[in-house]
Amino acid sequence: MNRTSIVRTPYYGAVTTAAAPERPRAACASEDPELFFPIGDSGPALIQEEEAKAVCRRCPLMESCLQGALERGEAAGVWGGLSEKARRSLKRRAARQRAA
Repeated sequence: MNRTSIVRTPYYGAVTTAAAPERPRAACASEDPELFFPIGDSGPALIQEEEAKAVCRRCPLMESCLQGALERGEAAGVWGGLSEKARRSLKRRAARQRAA
């Protein structure tokens, strides 16, 4: 169902919701969040991590997700297609480049 509404605000006057651009939806929004937080770093956890990365690879928001995770210092889980270990490595590499 596609409905158009008129919303009046003191700041912008009349604004129609039909004119609002549709934002891309994260691929992980329809997945079980536990998929992105494997427990351990061997066996089934590696398979789970690869499954989570596969979801990330098809996501239109992958880059912004990774950037946000790096800015927030997310220590656990798969974010933006990278595991905890990969994000730590990326941060170390960036720190070395800044120091050089």
